[in-house]
Amino acid sequence: MDCLVVTGVARPKPPPTAEDLFDEEQLDAVVHGLLGAQMAELVTAIGAGDEARRLAAEREWATAAIEALDVRLDIIGRDRIAPGSQYLVAPLHEGFADVLALLQLPLDLSWVIRDELLDLPYFGEYLRAAGHIAIEPEAPRAALRTILRELPPAIATGRSPVIFPQGSLLGVEIRFQPGAFQLADRYQLPVLPVVLTGSHLVWDYPFGRSLRRGQRIRLEVLQPLPPGTAVARMHETERAMKSRALAATDAPARHYVPERDGLWEGYRFELDRE
Repeated sequence: MDCLVVTGVARPKPPPTAEDLFDEEQLDAVVHGLLGAQMAELVTAIGAGDEARRLAAEREWATAAIEALDVRLDIIGRDRIAPGSQYLVAPLHEGFADVLALLQLPLDLSWVIRDELLDLPYFGEYLRAAGHIAIEPEAPRAALRTILRELPPAIATGRSPVIFPQGSLLGVEIRFQPGAFQLADRYQLPVLPVVLTGSHLVWDYPFGRSLRRGQRIRLEVLQPLPPGTAVARMHETERAMKSRALAATDAPARHYVPERDGLWEGYRFELDRE
């Protein structure tokens, strides 16, 4: 599989406001009502230092969001997750609604996220309070130092790290980067490949601001990779995941269209090119 490297031109941007994220008519009905109150409860639970309460609050928020948006969520392969096990979760990435789907899995998740997400209204406060691992991928050495410092404590508490191998929500054509698989081998964690499609139709931020109700998200858990095999099986796993994504016609995968999506300013990414 060949690839095409694309690098956008960085331009400084101010932190987004709620009005930047959502259509104006949706702010009161969905955003202030759901995200404001639910996120406040999440932050309160985290502040209390009760991990069980925090995990329950995360799932309650995700379930409430799915119900409010009338999302039809199909989960396939949940039985491939062994009870009480810990994984490095490696999902495809289409949009922020991926989080709603992933929080339905029977795992305590610790997210590796772009640091710019800490500036998002509502979400940012929760991400800071929960101690998820924020990195700047375009500064890879500093990002690696942060991960190597903050990931072991999360693993030690039984949490399963979530790292999106594409590092981007542009579309299924974005090529995997090896970091997630290298970390899985380093910490001897099995990799849990998760195929997600359709979530971009719920909320396609930053390409659009509209929340769309009644969309279908498909989440498929593939067979886990045993500890110590992740790097050797990365390309095989990428092909399998993308094949499953492209076959999901009822919840179609997002495709990168340069004329529509642009160069994703400030970011470097690689595209599959067969």
